[in-house]
Amino acid sequence: MKPADQVFVGIPGPELDKVSAEILAAHQPGGVILFKRNVVDEEQLNDLVTALRRLLPEAVLAIDSEGGRVDRLKDVVGPAPAASLLAKRAPSYSLQAGNWVAQSLRLFDLDVDFAPVVDLDRGLEDNALDGPYFGQTPKEIIPRAQAFLRGLHSGGAAGCLKHFPGLGGAGEDTHYHMSAVYLPAEELRPDLEPFAALSRLAGAVMVGHALYPAYDSSMRPATLSPEVIGGILRGRLGFGGLAFSDDMEMKALDAWGDLPERCELAFAAGCDVLLVCHTLEALPAIVERIAHPTLEERVAEANHRLDTYRQRLITLRTAREYVDFMRNNSQGERLERVRQTLAQLQESVG
Repeated sequence: MKPADQVFVGIPGPELDKVSAEILAAHQPGGVILFKRNVVDEEQLNDLVTALRRLLPEAVLAIDSEGGRVDRLKDVVGPAPAASLLAKRAPSYSLQAGNWVAQSLRLFDLDVDFAPVVDLDRGLEDNALDGPYFGQTPKEIIPRAQAFLRGLHSGGAAGCLKHFPGLGGAGEDTHYHMSAVYLPAEELRPDLEPFAALSRLAGAVMVGHALYPAYDSSMRPATLSPEVIGGILRGRLGFGGLAFSDDMEMKALDAWGDLPERCELAFAAGCDVLLVCHTLEALPAIVERIAHPTLEERVAEANHRLDTYRQRLITLRTAREYVDFMRNNSQGERLERVRQTLAQLQESVG
């Protein structure tokens, strides 16, 4: 493995243009994350993934398919139910949703869903989390997020808990503003409970960009904080899996240097994989920063965790339910079944 494995990138559009292909081929990032801008229809998405697989045979392909407002595949397979709707139903509905979301990913050879969101609903409305909440308490969230994860796994895809250590207390949307969670450590305890309960099952956790003075008095965002990642996630919770950063291009990080600088800080702080979702041309400079000799030990550690996660992906592809679904149905039949089932789920929870 190489330092570029520690970067997952976005690409500009629905086709793999020449410039993007040259950057990807030259630097071989560890993964690609797809967005709505990359998804038009079934044929186009199949062609794009085929081109990416040919160019990056070892890459992990990821997408956000939370259901509700953040649902990148909805124009192709139809909408998946939002967590806020699943929260009103028994966990069995979340299990079904996770399974069929996974089937929709695997239709297009996608590996990872950056879901479920396990942030606590603390009643704040401007932090972009109005739809993804499974509930207000760990007791509500944990069984539904667990069921969603198990559904993803049975459908052949991996998941990722987010946004550590909990964004429910953030008053602003970190896509556009820095946000601080000023609650004392004791009041933040419930936010950690879903991560403590489910991180081993998930194998991956995404770290958010908010500030937590109760955890880090130096007022660094969680993604740049050894106290949050090393002290809380690795130390207190004992998590040994893969730590993703949230998108390193979010405005919340503007005060912490340019994109390569903040990526170096996040990697040094403990993020194993950095998401760079828009500026693909920055990849060479980011890789150069991560390859600094002082980070050699971190690269080895992160590579080991990523390799373990990749092995998990291989294992999930042998899930019996997924294998049976793939074996017994054509591509067109699978797509139609996914569309019908997601529509039925949406109707039953809505």
